[in-house]
Amino acid sequence: MLSNSNPIRQKEIDERIGRFADSFWGAFQMTENGKVKSTLLLYSFCLCWVFIAVYCGCYALLNPPLDRLLAGAPVPLVSLIEALVPSALGTALCCLVWLLPGDKRLLPAGYLWMALLLLACLAALMVLMGWENVPWILQFFGMFALAPILLGGGLSLLLYYRYWKKHPPRRKTGNA
Repeated sequence: MLSNSNPIRQKEIDERIGRFADSFWGAFQMTENGKVKSTLLLYSFCLCWVFIAVYCGCYALLNPPLDRLLAGAPVPLVSLIEALVPSALGTALCCLVWLLPGDKRLLPAGYLWMALLLLACLAALMVLMGWENVPWILQFFGMFALAPILLGGGLSLLLYYRYWKKHPPRRKTGNA
């Protein structure tokens, strides 16, 4: 905290942040009858970890054979192919969730959680590894995080948009 800052204003800011954090984390708590307040938040948060595991598995399984296959090719082309092929397969596997019955908002929400977690990891890596390593960190995240977020998140938003256009939310009538 700066020495010349207004302590009253800082207290107001801290209280606002505290209220926001309480309301956010309160969505994950149980109600009095033992049910989760927001199943969408909880399920999509758990689903994002499944997505991350699927993408990691696709990269681990596909990049070694791709690397052998592309030996001698230009490095930017190898990097692009090694980012896109596993991401495309991972996206295809992760988007199978769309075929399950239930809330269709789950798929895009899972990708949103994944993006938020990866942004937090990116910020932490930049701070922990030092600012002189930012180009390497951005290259790593560009290959292994940006492609899954863009492909998967984009496809999930497209699927949800098409679903939403065919099944618009029902409007409540004023006749109680």
